[in-house]
Amino acid sequence: MAWMKDLRLNWHPPAPLWLSAAAALSGPGLVTLLAIPASNPSTAVVAVLFVLAVVIAARLGGATAGAGASLLSFLSLNFFFTPPLHTFAVGTIEDAVTLFVFLVVSVIVGVLFSSAVAAKSSTERRKLEARLLNRLATRLLSGEPPEKALTAFGAGLCDLFGLSRCEISTEFTDTSVIARREVESLERAQEVRLVARGKRIGVIKVWPDPRTSLSDDEGRVIESLATQLALALEGMRLSLEVRRAELEASASQLKAALFSGVTHDVKTPLAAIMAAATSLIDGSGFSEEERREHLDTIKQEAERLHRVVNNLLDVARLRAGALVAKKMPSPIDEVMESVINRLRPLLDGREVEIRVGDEVPEVPMDVVQIDQVLTNLIENSIKFTPPGSPISMSAVGHPGGVRVTVSDHGPGIPKPDRDRVLEPFETGGTTKAGTGLGLAITNAVVVAHGGRMWIAETPSGGAAITFELPCATDGSLEAVRGGGADTRR
Repeated sequence: MAWMKDLRLNWHPPAPLWLSAAAALSGPGLVTLLAIPASNPSTAVVAVLFVLAVVIAARLGGATAGAGASLLSFLSLNFFFTPPLHTFAVGTIEDAVTLFVFLVVSVIVGVLFSSAVAAKSSTERRKLEARLLNRLATRLLSGEPPEKALTAFGAGLCDLFGLSRCEISTEFTDTSVIARREVESLERAQEVRLVARGKRIGVIKVWPDPRTSLSDDEGRVIESLATQLALALEGMRLSLEVRRAELEASASQLKAALFSGVTHDVKTPLAAIMAAATSLIDGSGFSEEERREHLDTIKQEAERLHRVVNNLLDVARLRAGALVAKKMPSPIDEVMESVINRLRPLLDGREVEIRVGDEVPEVPMDVVQIDQVLTNLIENSIKFTPPGSPISMSAVGHPGGVRVTVSDHGPGIPKPDRDRVLEPFETGGTTKAGTGLGLAITNAVVVAHGGRMWIAETPSGGAAITFELPCATDGSLEAVRGGGADTRR
């Protein structure tokens, strides 16, 4: 709270009555004592000194002290320095005019100067209030515990007004928040209620320093700060309610999307498994080849169902921060070929082209997770492209790592949806059912490897999804020359 102490040095609350009286008496008295011993002092010089005394009195004691100093200076100038001396009689018209002008000028100077000081003090007070309340509102709305924010606010009040103790009790805190404890008696407390929207939500108790007391102006400032504190607390409560409502709405949307997608992705393979198993159990006269086809169907759909469950588990790990890659240097081309061989039945005769550059190094990666990345990308292409359309996979080296691209000849992904489909439960503008988890998990795995993923468009209008994995080597890789690429089908 060092900034509060600095501001306190600049803000001077209204002076007490004893200080105003002392300032009004001491200035003119000091000038009189200094000027009397001088032989034939100049009346003009003495008058200027009295004006200076009026200014000092107005600065220390306010307008009342300035007016009092003006009157005392007028009387002293008349009695001690205007002929005839030691009497309040005035010898000439010129001296009378001079004294009258001095009185008017000194009063005006004192009032104007004290008004300027009061305006400056008021401005500094408003500035301090604004900073104190801004700090409070920022801390409350940032999610910081109310106890901590209120403790800082109470400490600010103690620093500002020189309080011995400040205690804040609200319905948002279990116990009273206390700032400072140097207080001899708890009976001198002054209470200010915290009221928001006509409802009492708490109270502020302040204990002034035993050597001083709070002025009326300081009391009004504390009441104003209490009102603003109550509004800030009410704003915090409303903000929490809005945030809770948003979270509930988001959770409802996620549940609806998850239910819709999982229902389709789970029901389809289960239906195929049940149909194939029922045919094998109830049917008769199947040839060995037909039985093999039914068993292959059961196996493929069971693997598909297994991948859906794994996706859901990966989302849970992703949200828990437990999706960690166990990396080992491995060749990316072997992983690509393994994925294609495993997905041959799902490809249903689609042509898949694999292009691997000559200078593609081994990449530190979790083979199981990168296998899942490529599997999700291939399944995504199969799902959203016309039957029989080709798919291509390419891997090229680039400075610092390897880039892998899976592209197709489907309708592509619109630009506005390219970032959104990388989020969980987002399927873009497509009407096809799905969980919307594949690309989200793929992106999370790539990020866990220290890489990045983005979506572009192929010359034919299809989707080209590229992910980049960094290499552990410090040296740079030259770009792969197109003519040296190894093409496989």
